[in-house]
Amino acid sequence: MSLVNSILKNIGASRAARHQEKEHGRYGDNLAAVGGEKKPTVAPARWDKPFLRSLEWKRYEDVCMEYLRIKNCHANVTCIGADGGIDIKIADPTGKVFAIGQCKSWNRPIGVSLIRELYGIMAADNVRHGIFLTTSEYSKDALEFAKGKNLLLIDCDEFVSLVNNLDEISHKRLDDMARAGDYQVPTCVKCGTKMVKRTAKSGKNAGGEFWGCANYPKCKITMHVKQ
Repeated sequence: MSLVNSILKNIGASRAARHQEKEHGRYGDNLAAVGGEKKPTVAPARWDKPFLRSLEWKRYEDVCMEYLRIKNCHANVTCIGADGGIDIKIADPTGKVFAIGQCKSWNRPIGVSLIRELYGIMAADNVRHGIFLTTSEYSKDALEFAKGKNLLLIDCDEFVSLVNNLDEISHKRLDDMARAGDYQVPTCVKCGTKMVKRTAKSGKNAGGEFWGCANYPKCKITMHVKQ
C-alpha cells in the first residue's frame, strides 16, 4: 500500500468516525483493548476548528508537515509563498517524488483556480497524487473538479478530525508542536522572524492594527490582523 493510500485509509476511517459522532451526538467511548478487556484511556486535549484557525500561518504549515510525517510520508517543504502557502513534495524511500501538495491558512473558501493550479503542476511534473490542506473550506466547483482525480482535499473540519483520531502518542507529538511558544503571532514570510502588531498612523486604514516585520524599515512586509 502506498503512503498516499495509507493516508486515504486513515481519512476514510476518520470520516466514518465523524459520521458515528453525528449519529450518537458525542465522541466514541475512547476505549482500548488491553489483555482482551476494554479499559478507558486518558485522551489528549481534543482540537477544534477555532484552535486550528488560531495557528499562525507558519505554525499551521509545520503542523501539516508533521502530520504527513506521522503518517510515514517523507515530506519536505520546497518553497514558501508570500500568502503563507507552501509547496510540499512527498517522496518514497528511494527519493522518487510521487505526491505534491499545498497548505493554505485562509479564512475564505478555496476556489477551483487553486485546485486547477495544483493539478496542472502534477501533470507538468508527472506526479500522480496531489494533496491540498486548508484552515478554510472548498467551494463547490473546487470539490467538483477534484472528483475522479488523484486529488485529496482536506478542509478545516477534516484535518481537526484526523488529528483527534491519531493515537495518543502521535496526537501529543503534534499538539506539543502546535502549542509551543507563541503560536498565534505570524511569522514574516521574508525574514522568518515573528512580526510586531502596529497601528497605522495615516492613510485609509489610519487607527487600524496590522502586523509589521520586526526588521522594519529594512523589511516592509505587513499582514492583516485576523478578526
